[in-house]
Amino acid sequence: MIISNKLESLDTLSKSEEILAKYILSEKENIEKLSTIDLANATYTSPSTVVRLSKKLGFSGWNELKEKYLEELHYLNRHFTEIDPNYPFEAQDSFLTIASKIGHLATETIQDTISLLKNDDLKKAVDLLDKARVINVYGISNSLLMAYDFRNKMLRINRRVEMMDLPADQIYVASNSSPTDTAILISYSGESSEVLRIAEILRTNKTPIIAITSIGENSLKEFADCTLSISTREKLFSKIASYSTNNSIHLVLDILYSCLFKLNYKENLEYKTNISKKIDDRTSHITLLRER
Repeated sequence: MIISNKLESLDTLSKSEEILAKYILSEKENIEKLSTIDLANATYTSPSTVVRLSKKLGFSGWNELKEKYLEELHYLNRHFTEIDPNYPFEAQDSFLTIASKIGHLATETIQDTISLLKNDDLKKAVDLLDKARVINVYGISNSLLMAYDFRNKMLRINRRVEMMDLPADQIYVASNSSPTDTAILISYSGESSEVLRIAEILRTNKTPIIAITSIGENSLKEFADCTLSISTREKLFSKIASYSTNNSIHLVLDILYSCLFKLNYKENLEYKTNISKKIDDRTSHITLLRER
């Protein structure tokens, strides 16, 4: 979960900590030069309260919280300046206006997701997938739905990807995992209890973990061997749909597939083409679609 949401929703704050949280949210980038003492004086609290709030949010102290919060604000200010990803259209919009706005949101999400990719993390993720005997994908709800297309693509280049719909079944699969497998864990918040339980089991079994999750600090990242960040602008519940999150997850999985394909480009292309010709029973009267 991003820091802004944590500051808004944390229900274990004292009255003084609430005052601090509201001040940080209202001042935003203006906190950059504030020390612990400056912040305490500005809010009529104490330096120890500032430290307690920082630790409740998962940071060692105010300087780390400030650094991460400013990074987050920089990210949030660079993206989605025109379309609200939670409410991308309004009741009075025409159908074509809605279509245009949803298309624009998809474009912004793609650009946002690409900007979050880091070469070292992507390289490590692809290396883990390439070495894996079996790739298991774990998640809940929409997160897991996005992975079915990934599994279908991988199947066509003879890569074994397994997924289970039921949480209980996912637990059993994780319990049977080994260091020769690789797990992809998908969670927008990174705090899903089901996904974290799976992560704990995978760590016990020494199974490498690739986390696909939001920016900012969360519990899932602590278990991951590498993390690929997805577009992070949607609320957890207050939204029309998970447009941005779904598009971002789908794109990251497409990128992983494509990079893995690239490692043995010629062989994968030949294998996929041949197996598709044998199995896919499709024809078309449209000249553009016909195979030579």
